[in-house]
Amino acid sequence: MNIEIKRRFNEKELPDMKTIKSDAKKIAKNITIGETLFMKENGVRSEVEYKKKMMKEGKIMKHSVIGWNSWSVTEEGIRKVYDGLKAAGSSIDRFGICCDWIMGVPEKYRDRFNASGSLILNTPDEWKRLGQVVPAHPHLGDHMIGSLNGVENVTNALNAGVTSIGNLAQYFTYEYPGLEMEDFRTEDYIKSMAIMGEFKDDGVCMHCNLDDGYGAQFHDVANLLGWAKLERYVAEDLMGGRLAHCYGNLFSDSFLRIVFNRALTMINKYGTPGTFVNGNTIDYGFSMPRNYAALCAYALPDVACQMKYPSGYAVAPVPFTEAIRIPAPEEIIEAQLTMDMVIEKAPYYVRYIDWDKVNSDAEILVTGANMFFERVMTALDDLGVDIEHAGEIVSVLKAIGPEQLEIAFGAGRKDKDAMRGRVPVMPTSIVQTINKIQDDALVKQNFDKAPLAGVNVVVGSTDVHEFGKEVIRNYLRKAGAKVFDLGVSVSISEIADTLIETGSTIVCMSTYNGMAYSFARDLIKSLQTAELGDTHILMGGRLNEAMDGSDVPIDVTDKLKKMGVNADNDIDTIVDTIASYK
Repeated sequence: MNIEIKRRFNEKELPDMKTIKSDAKKIAKNITIGETLFMKENGVRSEVEYKKKMMKEGKIMKHSVIGWNSWSVTEEGIRKVYDGLKAAGSSIDRFGICCDWIMGVPEKYRDRFNASGSLILNTPDEWKRLGQVVPAHPHLGDHMIGSLNGVENVTNALNAGVTSIGNLAQYFTYEYPGLEMEDFRTEDYIKSMAIMGEFKDDGVCMHCNLDDGYGAQFHDVANLLGWAKLERYVAEDLMGGRLAHCYGNLFSDSFLRIVFNRALTMINKYGTPGTFVNGNTIDYGFSMPRNYAALCAYALPDVACQMKYPSGYAVAPVPFTEAIRIPAPEEIIEAQLTMDMVIEKAPYYVRYIDWDKVNSDAEILVTGANMFFERVMTALDDLGVDIEHAGEIVSVLKAIGPEQLEIAFGAGRKDKDAMRGRVPVMPTSIVQTINKIQDDALVKQNFDKAPLAGVNVVVGSTDVHEFGKEVIRNYLRKAGAKVFDLGVSVSISEIADTLIETGSTIVCMSTYNGMAYSFARDLIKSLQTAELGDTHILMGGRLNEAMDGSDVPIDVTDKLKKMGVNADNDIDTIVDTIASYK
């Protein structure tokens, strides 16, 4: 088996499952699930109980992400959104509270780092206030379970009455620079799951946004579904909890959204209601008319699916300004009211959708997912992994990575000319979009003479989003370059090491999560220290960052150019630019 396992610690040194579950049970005994205003108003003990009632009644539930830089501002924003919708004759069921990355760091280490400007819950009172502002249920995803601080965050969240807590996906993709504690993190991860499992009969469920983890990096939807099945095996079968999946950010194919929802339901053996189906952010940009159209294009299938097959997913309209700035309460309200119109008109479409075709396609995905799941589990067993130990499974899967998993165990037919050597059972929206962008760009070029022959180029992504990186990697290969792909969430030290190993003097980095300036600054400093100052750096994607203490990202293209970074962000000229460095 030709699999490279990039271990960061020896998984065999983790405590045994009996010890971890025993510790979790002790912690759980000191937790009392708080009662939120939402629970009081709706007469329920958990959001799961509420969702099951709404599913029976045929109500479409709605979600919004909320995230500002302090609790006082966040509390005010929640009130404005809730009251504004109520005044407009509308409503909202749940808020997803976005926390700063430093919430995922144990408090004793926090003074080493600068927060990114998002919400930090600093006091017990702020935790308690989460569910006491308005009667809409609070949801916590980022930097909870899967961080370095999962047990503490789960304890505080449950005591505050939060009954859906994530984000399991972030264990695999989000890094906390400067804290190499992977063994601690893995134990904390599965112990947090075990604590959640102690409350499954109270309607508590774990949350996982597939688009935030390795799921976002699969090219075949069948393998993505198989990954979801692996997560279910760990969280439910091994750790005794209940898991609710989320998806949508990277699904621009409207009907694929419906098919995938049906497939997720088919592998959900406990019938746990989903948390929310997120809006498609692939198609959002700086054009407001396009953003309005994009919302309607993904909202309609999401609503139609819940009307036909209620599975508990709240629909989540992304504010139209999401790609430009952190949305204001008024912009969140605007998106929610637009969703109301979609909900009003969706019944006219439901009756004309070919649901037999939808379910048939979903069953094809399930067949492929089962194949992927069984192949991966068999391989782990063959590799000596204890497949009854959740910590061993997740740490080794993380060390293998999604690309190797898909190449070695994917459900698609093998084909040496296909991306990752397999023809997808059903390509993801990312792959569809990558192929279209590449095809459109290649039409304008003539690479018969391989203009980049003999050129070594290092590529990578600063965060978990691989969309731009994949496009550039494939495009440069077509132009004859030898490309060394570092993958996603690339560390600066990896870039320097690879440049030395390959003899390359060119690095192309894709970025999305608002870190373009600081990453480029730190990269340049590191390369100069390593005597690689003659390296040509090209950056593309979303070139923005919050500067000078502001929580609003601004375009940093000019700042990058002043530092000597090529920030043209233009696929049509990148080959000529790199050729000029020869």
